[in-house]
Amino acid sequence: MDTPTILKKTGNFTNPKTCPSCQHDRYVWDEDVRYMYCYNCGVASDLAFSRTLNESLKIEDFPHYSFLRVGQILRLEDKEFIITARLRYRSAHKEYYTSDEGSGYSNEIWYSDTYILKNTQEGKDERYYLSEDKEGYSLGMPVTVDRTEADPTDLPLFTNFYEGRADYRVTEYGSLFLEFFEGETEKEDPYAVGTQTHFATYQEGMWSYTVEQGDGWKEFSAEKKISKEELYKALEGNPFIATYQERDKGFSTIRKTVGAAAAISFLVFLLSLFSDGTPIATTKVDTQDIDKKEGYLSKPIKIDDIGTNYNIEWSVQFKSTQNQGMYVVVELLDKEKNVINAVESDFWYESGYDSEGSWTESETSSSKYFKFTEEGDYFARIYAQTDSTYFNSRTGSQAVIKFTVNEGALLSRYFLMLSGFLTVVVLLITFGATGKKIRKKYIYAGINAEAKA
Repeated sequence: MDTPTILKKTGNFTNPKTCPSCQHDRYVWDEDVRYMYCYNCGVASDLAFSRTLNESLKIEDFPHYSFLRVGQILRLEDKEFIITARLRYRSAHKEYYTSDEGSGYSNEIWYSDTYILKNTQEGKDERYYLSEDKEGYSLGMPVTVDRTEADPTDLPLFTNFYEGRADYRVTEYGSLFLEFFEGETEKEDPYAVGTQTHFATYQEGMWSYTVEQGDGWKEFSAEKKISKEELYKALEGNPFIATYQERDKGFSTIRKTVGAAAAISFLVFLLSLFSDGTPIATTKVDTQDIDKKEGYLSKPIKIDDIGTNYNIEWSVQFKSTQNQGMYVVVELLDKEKNVINAVESDFWYESGYDSEGSWTESETSSSKYFKFTEEGDYFARIYAQTDSTYFNSRTGSQAVIKFTVNEGALLSRYFLMLSGFLTVVVLLITFGATGKKIRKKYIYAGINAEAKA
């Protein structure tokens, strides 16, 4: 949505009232305007010399990062400002860091938007600026300094701006390249596309102090962080921001809902680890009672609810501490004793000694989720075969096999997968490029629909 720029008249207009490139007459220009961007043809022009600067630069190639727009009125620091221009900078950015491995300056490329704010009060030639980058928003204002020799290209000369204050380490420095410009500015402003400047910053309390230097000029400013909520309040009453904020909150609600669902799914998964449902039938049998051919038939297992999940567990408790193993098969039978399912496992127990001392390893239990299709009585038939050298030839007793049917079991692995999937969705819509595009489309679809209504 293009927000028209409307500036207060401060004198006689000397610049054209139409775009030099396409003659579009959408704007009224302040007498001090030099550089401008035309929404109609996408051309930036230097009005002082009647020439176009960037016919190839289109506003859609430099989309806004958020809700700030040229022409908006803001109320900050008990003053009223209008956003007169937006500047897109590419920064060769060096930021001081400390870590366990040492300290120094990082070497990064940053992109940021700087919005020029002009005081709307008659006779007040006062301008602030808003910076927007990956770390958020900052409000800046010009300052009068004592030490004007501060030089961002010579860091030893740059410690602070004021006499009698402690020296501060430079926290950030680098160069700025102006990639794009839209809106209005004044003739003396160095805002032509392609301009390169140097900057350096130090921190003192909540304020960052910056010197910026270009070809034949130098500016000093103080800057502090400002929250999105403060900007929402500063733009209160603007229909554009009101709709943006409403849609942004709606998207945030969607993200929070998905995040809550992911958290609940994960909690259910954790709960299911400690609960396999309610036992409704348990069979214990000693290996001496298991026939090698016929196996061991359990008592009837009554199933009353076919709409729930069941967890079937089977395990072995060896009676000896010697190394041994056992192959166990459990068949699930219907009321006619027909096999409808079967589970099997190799259980084992091993112990020994090595250079670190004694050790024990074992695998003695397993489980599986199951759903019955009909109500009624079912049975379990258990078989066991040993590969152990230990066997009580008199009793045939080597271990006790346990088989349990639990009703109302949770499919824990599915809750884990659901939680993981929803977590990935939250991360993508919060930090991913696709999620940001979806958010932007969602927000501006609402704004465009309201504008047409």
